[in-house]
This record gives sequence, C-alpha cells and structure tokens, in this order.
Amino acid sequence: MDTNLRSVVYLTHLSVEHLEKTKGNIINISSIAGLRPFNIAFTYCMSKCALDMFTKCLALELGPKGIRVNAINPSTVRTNFAQAM
Repeated sequence: MDTNLRSVVYLTHLSVEHLEKTKGNIINISSIAGLRPFNIAFTYCMSKCALDMFTKCLALELGPKGIRVNAINPSTVRTNFAQAM
C-alpha cells in the first residue's frame, strides 16, 4: 500500500499547488488488477483499485482548477510475477 497508493497520494499533495499555477496534468500508472481480481494478488489488486478511485475523485476535484487527472491501466506482461497470476 505504501508504494502503490500512499506515495502517489503524498506526491500529488506536494504537486497540486504548482500544477494549479501551470495547469499541469497528473497521470497515474495503475494496473488491470485494479479493474478485475486476480486470485493470489488481493493486496496488489486492492491497492490498484484504490489508486483508480483516488484518480477519479481527484479528477473531479482538480478538473475545475484546470488540472487533468487520468490513470493508465496496463495489462499483464509476461514476467515471473504475471505467470503466478
């Protein structure tokens, strides 16, 4: 949770003031695991699902200030981690 969610929330909090001035964008890298469950990765899936909801809520909050917030949810890539799923 610290890497996949808390760090993103913390860094976003630090950057919002600058992004308001520059009308910047936030792109969060999530995962397909945030959209569909995998049987042996419940903590990972939960953290990515939370990141997706954070992104959606932040888009609603920061959109009126000219800051776009989006997420990219890539699918699996053939790695040892993906084979376990």
